[in-house]
Order: sequence, then structure tokens, then C-alpha cells
Amino acid sequence: MASVNLSTHVSGLVSGMDTEKIVNDMMKVNRIPLDKLFQAKTINSWKTDAYREINTKIASFRDAMQDLRLEGTFTSAQKVTATDARVEVSMAGKATLTGFTITAATLAKPATGASVSFNTGIKNGSDSIFPADVNEEQRSDIKFKVNDKEITIHKENNTFDKAIAEMNAQLAEKNIKVANVGGSLVFATTDTGADKSITISDFDDTSSLLGLVNGTSQKGTDGVNGSVTINGTKIDISSNTFTFDNVKVNLKQEIKEGDGQAIISVIPDTDKIFDKIKTFVDKYNELIKDLNDKLSEKKYRDYPPLTDEQKKDMKEDDIKRWEEKAKSGLLANDPTIRKFLTQIRTSFSDAVKGVNSDVDTLKEIGITQSTDYKEQGKLTLDETKLKSMLSSHLTDVQKLFAVKFDTGKSSDTTITSQDKYANSGLAVRVYDRIGDVLANLKVIAGASTDSSLVKQAAEYDKRITKLQASLTITEQNLWKKFNAMEEALQRLNSQSSWLYQQLGQ
Repeated sequence: MASVNLSTHVSGLVSGMDTEKIVNDMMKVNRIPLDKLFQAKTINSWKTDAYREINTKIASFRDAMQDLRLEGTFTSAQKVTATDARVEVSMAGKATLTGFTITAATLAKPATGASVSFNTGIKNGSDSIFPADVNEEQRSDIKFKVNDKEITIHKENNTFDKAIAEMNAQLAEKNIKVANVGGSLVFATTDTGADKSITISDFDDTSSLLGLVNGTSQKGTDGVNGSVTINGTKIDISSNTFTFDNVKVNLKQEIKEGDGQAIISVIPDTDKIFDKIKTFVDKYNELIKDLNDKLSEKKYRDYPPLTDEQKKDMKEDDIKRWEEKAKSGLLANDPTIRKFLTQIRTSFSDAVKGVNSDVDTLKEIGITQSTDYKEQGKLTLDETKLKSMLSSHLTDVQKLFAVKFDTGKSSDTTITSQDKYANSGLAVRVYDRIGDVLANLKVIAGASTDSSLVKQAAEYDKRITKLQASLTITEQNLWKKFNAMEEALQRLNSQSSWLYQQLGQ
């Protein structure tokens, strides 16, 4: 509220009245409607936050279960096994075959690079390359050539680690790397092939400090293709690790014709599907508990939001406890949340038409609603039964969750069409209802200026501004009246004094 200029106040100097206190007390009464508006706005803000928290939790549940409405979740989850230890296999994508057989295999030999090793006797990379009896003045740069590239190790770089780093910097253009391997100095080409070699030459007197010897290294080799016979067809391979029908195969040993065979089997990975369904059950139970807790939360009507004046006289812990009760019950019996809970419970309990009648409800795959009314629809999972149903009735379980029904109208959803609802999978139904409630929550408490609570907050701001201006005028008028009274009393006192003087008093 705008303040009144107190320099214009006459605070009871003539009347002896505490006009400051009187005006403040009178304004406290006048400010009650303003305090109520601020409290209403605070509740509006708390309610907005509460709705948005619910929105986040429902959206999180949607993320946890949305894959169950997709047929690919059930068909693309695959795992692969091999009957022969000479072959390792893993999935690299979705396989189209249920498996294949390897009856023979020769290993491919990869190309190698050139390398040469010198037993320098490096103990630690931090060891000096110069003998202890050679002082700094006696040291000089080390020079030699590698594949006609002149290499210089400056005497300042006097440890093996520093010398190796300097050699690598100079040999990068030759595609040669230098490393300390178990105390030996190893030069190796980063390229492979029979045309690769390393020649070291042109030592100076200090090159022997590295233990190098003039000459040409062992040359690299070209790769040799191997072969694998899959389902009777021989295939050349350049690597012992290859992919066939999105199955990654790693040949560990040669397989001779007639010396056994490796049978590769691709089967549904029901463990992954089980994990998704279990996560869905867990997240669903968390969600309905959170929502039911909000619906049944007690509302403390004797604990309105505190005003700033009230907080001044309270301890921080007392303010916290007060506001916990003031925020309680903001969404008690909320119709939007209650309707959503009813809808998803019904969506899970109603059978899905057009699928195997032995697998048309959650109960038949081991998921049941708790009979304890206190748990308010919590789902209970029989893990053994679900795993058994996934192994024996995977296609039916897929339809139970993900089957989609086409009514012929693209605008139809399981909310607007009873026929589409009855013939759609459980996850499809619930996904539609999640989308519906999120849209409703957006209308109520979304960030848009069109949402109900945002509009209400804006209206509170307008009313607060208007009332603050009115209260400012009221306070100014009160001070004018008291100032006028003081001035009148002052004039009366002056007149009385004059009369007394005239009467010789």
C-alpha cells in the first residue's frame, strides 16, 4: 500500500491523543478486506503449484507406461543364444529370423602394422635418460631418424615420459606411435598392411642412451579373410566379429566341417517385457497413492495464509507448521482428479474384446486390484504367473495391452467412441485418459493466460491494486480530519489565552 506523508501529520500535540496509534488501529480494520484478497491470491498460487505437481506426476506415469501401447515393445524385444562355446552372440537390432546354424568357420586374420621394440630398461617414466654422472653442462640433444624423419629429443626433456611425448609429437605425420610397454621402448605404425615398416637410422653419439639400434623393424602384414557357412551358404568374412540378420557373431575358434555345429536361436526377450510391465505396476501404485492422498487430505479452515504482519511476530518453525496446515487439503475431493482415477481403474478392469478370452484382463496374467479398500485400487503383481504368461501367451499379452481398433473415423478415441474403447488394449485406453486429464489440468492451471487459475490470479491483482488505492485515500482522509481537529484545538487555545489576557487573568 502507498504510504502517507507523515511529515504532514500533527500527532496529538494539542489534544494529547496518540493519533498515530488511533489511525493505525482504524486502518487495520479497513485493511481486513485487503488481507483477505492477499490470502485468496496466496491460496490461488498454492493451488496452481499443487495442480502442476499432479500434472508432473501423471506425465511421469505416462512416460513409464507408454511403451506398453506399442506392439513393437512386445515384438522387438529379443535375445539370442548359441549352443557352441566357439561362438559368442548378441543382438544388434531386430532379427527377422528365429535363428540360423553355423556348420563351418575359418578365422580371419587381421592386418597388422609394423613394430619394433628396444629393451631400454625403463623402470619409471620419470627416470632420467641420462646417466647420473652426466651433469647438465655435459648433456646434448639426442638425434636420429625414423623412416627418414629426423627426430630431436631436446636435452631439457630428460625423462623417458618427456622424451616419448616429444617423439610422438614429431612422428604423428608418419603415423607412428611410441610407447613405454613394460620397460621397453616400442615404435609401432598406426596403419596396417604388408607395405608398412619402421626404419631407424643415423644415430648420433647420444642415441645409445635410449637403447636404439639401427635397422628395419618387422614389417606389417595384410589381412586374410576367413569364412563362415550359415544355413549351408559359405560367406567370406574380413573380421571374426560380424553381423548376420542383426545378430552380432564373434567367432572364438575355428569350426571344421563335421566337427559339430553352432545353433543360433533368436527368441523373445520376455525379461525386458516383464520389467516394463512391473515398472508400469509400480508407477501406477505410486501415482494412485499420491492422488488419493491429495483427495483425502484434511482441510484446516482455521489456518488461512499468514499475512506479512502476522509473520513478524512468529518464529520460523511456527510459520512452517502453520503453512503446512494452511496448504493441506487444497485438492481435497477435486473432481478432475477423482474422475481420472475412476476412469483408469475402469480402463484396467474392463475386458478387452476381440482377444483370447483367456487373456483379456489383467487378472488373467497375474495382475489384480487389491481387495483392501484402504489401498484404493492398488495393483498386486504375481510375478511367477506373469512370467509364465509371457512365455506361453506373448502374442495375447501384447494384444491385451497394445491392440488398436479402427472405427473408420480418425477423430475417434477410446474416450469418444465406446466401440473403440471396448476393442482397444488397456495401455491404449489409459494413454488416452492421461492425455485427457493433462489437457484438463492445463485448462485449470497451465502457464497460459487463458487457464482458470492464471485468470483468477490476474483478477486478484486488479482488485488488490484498486483496494490499495482506496485505502491510501481513506488513510489520508483520516489524517486530514485529525490534523483539522488539532488545528481547531490550537485556534481555540489561542483564543482562550487572548481572553484571559483581556480579562487580566
